[in-house]
Amino acid sequence: MAKPLPAPFLKFEDGDGREIPLSSGNVWKIGRTEQNAVVLLDDMVSRNHAMIQHEGGDFYLIDMGSRNGSFVNSRRLTAPVALRDGDRLSFGEARLVFHNPSQVAASVSPDAASHGQTIALFKQDNVSVLVVDIRGFTVLAQKIDSGVLSRLVSTWFTEVDRIVHHYGGTAQKHIGDAVMAIWTHAAEGDKHVEILRILWAVSEIARMTGKLHEPFDLAEPVRIGAGVNTGLAALGNMGAGSASDFTAIGESVNVAFRLESASKELGTDLVLGASTFDCLRQWPSAATHFRAAEANLKGYDAPVKTWHTSFAVLSEFLAQHGEDRSTATKSALRQRMEYRHDRKSKNIFA
Repeated sequence: MAKPLPAPFLKFEDGDGREIPLSSGNVWKIGRTEQNAVVLLDDMVSRNHAMIQHEGGDFYLIDMGSRNGSFVNSRRLTAPVALRDGDRLSFGEARLVFHNPSQVAASVSPDAASHGQTIALFKQDNVSVLVVDIRGFTVLAQKIDSGVLSRLVSTWFTEVDRIVHHYGGTAQKHIGDAVMAIWTHAAEGDKHVEILRILWAVSEIARMTGKLHEPFDLAEPVRIGAGVNTGLAALGNMGAGSASDFTAIGESVNVAFRLESASKELGTDLVLGASTFDCLRQWPSAATHFRAAEANLKGYDAPVKTWHTSFAVLSEFLAQHGEDRSTATKSALRQRMEYRHDRKSKNIFA
């Protein structure tokens, strides 16, 4: 009987050459905190920096939107990449080598691995990411019965999903007391109109949330904060089988979460990234309804320019563009149909 080959593993190039087996589970996270499978005590490494995912016999390295990037054979990742035996991985000052004794050399072409080619499991897209968070959730949870809180949050999630879907959102993720929603942008198209319908979605979510206290007999209205950012992201399924989970990863996604957090620092309701606001410059009134401000985003060494507004002023801005609303809604429906066809025909996210 042939002796079984060793399991795949990571080996540190420096220090004592420590080895980390990749034999239990299908996801190994890499980062600075102790919760990661590969802990790297390096200030250049993010708390949740990257991950290795085992899918269909192959191993993929995925950067989780880290500030300083992840590298395979000295090339920075812009999308998930399939690893091959002997690949050198870099995170901050750490240098590791991926070993897979049982890997068939032909299963991953050297050219694809060395050039960071996107794998079929993921698709690189230009997206806008919306993050909406319930304000003062901890205090709210202490004031009301847990059963009421559960029903309130469930209702809020359902209504947010409905609104996002109506305005063309392609995915939603519920995270504690927050929702992340994704809009994909066509390679060619009226992106300014697409951003406008995202803002209509935000405005409708704010109005819905502001009335949510009535059916639950709460003393005060429920409030939200929101952040929107536009840029490239990798879209696809994390995990395998029934545990797979559609998501978006990349710096643009991380920035959207940071922008929502910055709304508290700026004392405002909605914060847009500069790339998102640039899409609104077609309308001169945008500059009078949104205010520029530099925000200190977590993980960034220098302040980042943002644009912010209140939900009341946002409603005034949208009221000036009522004639574009039907166009935006039709665009949302068309894009949603094209997106579903793309998923089915290419089997990208199945």
